[in-house]
Amino acid sequence: MCNIAGYTGNRAAAPILIDMLRREQFIDGGQSTGIATIHQGKLYTAKVLGDVDELLRATDALRFPGTTGIIHSRPTGNLQSHAHPFTSEDGKCALVLNGTLRDVNTPEFYQRSNQIMQGFVDRGFTVKSAYESQSKKSQLALSNGMRYHDSEVYALMIGDMVAKAGGATKERMLDAMTDAISALPADIVVLSVHADLPDTVTVGDVTRPMHAGTVGEETYLATTPLAFPEDIAFSHIVQLPPASICQATPGTFTVTGKQIDGVRVEQIDYRVAHEIYARMEKLLKGQKDNPKSLYDVPCFEAWRDVWSEPLVDCKYAKEGGLLKPYATVLYDALWSFHQKGRLHSVLGERKGKPIVKFWID
Repeated sequence: MCNIAGYTGNRAAAPILIDMLRREQFIDGGQSTGIATIHQGKLYTAKVLGDVDELLRATDALRFPGTTGIIHSRPTGNLQSHAHPFTSEDGKCALVLNGTLRDVNTPEFYQRSNQIMQGFVDRGFTVKSAYESQSKKSQLALSNGMRYHDSEVYALMIGDMVAKAGGATKERMLDAMTDAISALPADIVVLSVHADLPDTVTVGDVTRPMHAGTVGEETYLATTPLAFPEDIAFSHIVQLPPASICQATPGTFTVTGKQIDGVRVEQIDYRVAHEIYARMEKLLKGQKDNPKSLYDVPCFEAWRDVWSEPLVDCKYAKEGGLLKPYATVLYDALWSFHQKGRLHSVLGERKGKPIVKFWID
């Protein structure tokens, strides 16, 4: 699972974003990294194959100007063009996305995505993530046979919708985020910025973990509060509700009433949260000599029964079931252990790549 972060406030965004991502990247990520900030009507972006250290070595991202930005770390990928952020056709809008198509893995979803992307191509848009592949693994394909990255579709949609509406305003960004995710609802969370809105991060969260922390004239966003600076006494830290459209400005965070169409998400009630917490506690307690990564959590195996409807892969769109915000509940349990002073971690390895492993007292 990708890890992402955002910031808008009264200080340089780039160093803050980089520090936040460094704290969360190896929970599941570090194989590609990218950042976007905005300053004086211009978007500054950089992305690399590798972790935060590689981003700093290969680019001048640390010195990007602007007090608003977003950042991303991905656990897979071997093409730099598939690293986030992705940008709109006019180069004014950027987004980072965390999520998977696993729970909407149906022919109808891919057909709709391909129709949207082909429409952009027919209008002369550039698909920056396009690549040649003989593999049939990806069903995302243009009429010329070129494949593309699913996240770029959302960037092109949001940028195009805002441009057609007459340019960026806070409300238009909210509408574009709502309409884009409604067009292709999936197991995702999206952060987006626009060059003409230097104090705004717009968020669309279907199922994935995302937290907001506010203090003074600053708002921090991250997959987990474990990424937030430890030397700051936040006024508020909140978890975004599933299936929500939100917006961050310096010192404020708003959950709007906008509805994402075409998606049903099971809410995290007390029973689900308590059950996952108890199972995570049993899995991690006393495991200092055998710490666990999130890949050791059997969400799709022994823990399917937690949800009110069975967790069934790849059948959401076809059978009208509920998407499950399972990752959100796992990250929330880790944060709860941390708040109680019980959580410990060590940088381990999985399949030859670094990954954070946890245990609790």
